[in-house]
Amino acid sequence: MSSRRRGDELLTVDLGTQSLRLVAYDNTGSRQWAWSAPVDSHIDGDVYEQSPEQWESLLLQGLQEAQHAGVKPLAIAAAGTLAGYVAVGSDGRSLGAATMYPDRRATGQVSRVSQVLRAVGNDDGLRVHAADPLPQWLDLVARTPEKARHTSHFLDSTGWLNHLLSGESTLNAFTGLRLYDANVRKALSVDNAPFGRIVKVGQEVGEMRPELVARFDFGRVRVISAAFDSKSAYLGAGLFSPGEAVDISGTVSSLGVLWQQRIDDPDRRIYSVPFVGQHLVRGSTAAAGSSLEWMCRNLLCEDPIALEQLASQAPPGANGLTFLPYLSGERSPLWNPWASGAMLGLRLSSNSADFARAVFEGLAFSVGHIADVMRGCGVEMQSVRLAGGLARSSLLGQIKADVLRVPVAPFVDHELTSQGLAAILAVATGQAVDLVQASRRLNTIERWVEPQQSTRAAYRDAYERYRSASACLEPSYVSSMKPMI
Repeated sequence: MSSRRRGDELLTVDLGTQSLRLVAYDNTGSRQWAWSAPVDSHIDGDVYEQSPEQWESLLLQGLQEAQHAGVKPLAIAAAGTLAGYVAVGSDGRSLGAATMYPDRRATGQVSRVSQVLRAVGNDDGLRVHAADPLPQWLDLVARTPEKARHTSHFLDSTGWLNHLLSGESTLNAFTGLRLYDANVRKALSVDNAPFGRIVKVGQEVGEMRPELVARFDFGRVRVISAAFDSKSAYLGAGLFSPGEAVDISGTVSSLGVLWQQRIDDPDRRIYSVPFVGQHLVRGSTAAAGSSLEWMCRNLLCEDPIALEQLASQAPPGANGLTFLPYLSGERSPLWNPWASGAMLGLRLSSNSADFARAVFEGLAFSVGHIADVMRGCGVEMQSVRLAGGLARSSLLGQIKADVLRVPVAPFVDHELTSQGLAAILAVATGQAVDLVQASRRLNTIERWVEPQQSTRAAYRDAYERYRSASACLEPSYVSSMKPMI
């Protein structure tokens, strides 16, 4: 973007697990400017944390860069990662590190919340997870009661970003669904927990803090509520007809299918939430791009491009190797934070190309496992759009088309969260009628990839090995945590 002042851009803030990204769009939906910086993580056993102070520092740095580029935002919307809980003191500052989604310390509170839900509430088809707001708050109270007493607001990462921008303490509507009802909160003694007010997507949170407006010479800027990163990405996908799906694969993989009605899985392996007048049926894995990075860094010492080229040298089925990508536990459909990765079928003849191919196939099979559960609940996918960093991989795209047995198509711009935020802003500022119109103005399909009949038998056999291995190993996934008293 040139340095001349343009004015009235829609400015988006996307805080992912590895980076913070700001993008400005003009009123035609064209991207005018972008900036990003890496985010650090602290990982130690069950602990997975990031620094809210670093988030704030990077946000201010990004706003400074936007000013230097001549961006004059009309409105701004922010999306953080799912979870990323921050305890905020009375002075508006964080009281410690942010607890990220893979953190397992609140796992002991899941059964407590689940029992109360069964007794006095309605879970609305949602599975209680350690990264939900209720287990997170209960864990904070149990582990660090003094910190809990000094907490004025308990915000997820999206809420923290909105707090930094506007001074308001809010909870996005999709995370708010997991507060359930007043009876549940009362039974858990969390009816006064400081989660902040729930705001709908597209609702104005407030205006940008006056000190930020003055510092960056922005003028009046409306702060608009969005949702956490993957949900904002789905909102930017332009889904319209039942059966249209999006696979968002970055650090993790998330599969969502638009459906005309709510789907209740009695085993809570998948779930559905209200979505632009219909429902979005969801399931997410725990490690996708992070599995490829792990393989590149620790085993094959290749960069991602070289790893894909290496994987292309092995045949479908990876000569009998099966990779379970449970390097961060597993979410849907296992929902076991203690699951661990595995490579099975090793022989003296196995080579590095087989290893690489098995990892790519394992990522596709993990999404296929979610799709199978959806299919068993009556949800049929017609097509899948691909987003996230892994959508750049033509090999993985073809494998997913073959495994899912439907056409897939990567978006030209893989940063779907930023586009989703821009779509939300376009509707909120009157530049678009609805999210579908706004999204389809912002994103375009690169190409359609059709499933290959020639690989069907090989992938059927390889997928059956994957499912069998997963089922056989599941009893061995045990907690390393001491039981909570």
